[in-house]
Amino acid sequence: MRKSIFIKFGSLVFSLLMTILLLSNCSKNSTEPDQFNYPDSNLSFSRHIRPIFEDNCTSSGCHATANPAAGLDLETPAPTFMSNDGPVIFPFDADQSILYLIISTGYNGIRMPLNRTPLAQGQIKAIKTWINEGALINN
Repeated sequence: MRKSIFIKFGSLVFSLLMTILLLSNCSKNSTEPDQFNYPDSNLSFSRHIRPIFEDNCTSSGCHATANPAAGLDLETPAPTFMSNDGPVIFPFDADQSILYLIISTGYNGIRMPLNRTPLAQGQIKAIKTWINEGALINN
């Protein structure tokens, strides 16, 4: 009798510990892009924007220096934001910037990142704000 009580109590403790572990892992892993917090202004290219490009545009090799798709190299320390077709960013005007359009609503039927999960709304908003603030890369 005493042994079965310990087994039941042990099972209960084990279940509780597993639940706590799973819940804590869920909260740690909830740093999905939607959970990223960006400031509403004064975005830094190096702290806020470059990591978005690294995680979504250059890590897959698409816009990396070695062979940048459409000529757009987002991996260089100071990207020019020039593609084979010309500039993709117009500082202070995100709504006219192809880079912003292609990640937010799509451009000419294409939405980036191509064949991957779209950027989170927080990331898109951060890029829009950064462009509207002048798209500075030296900060």
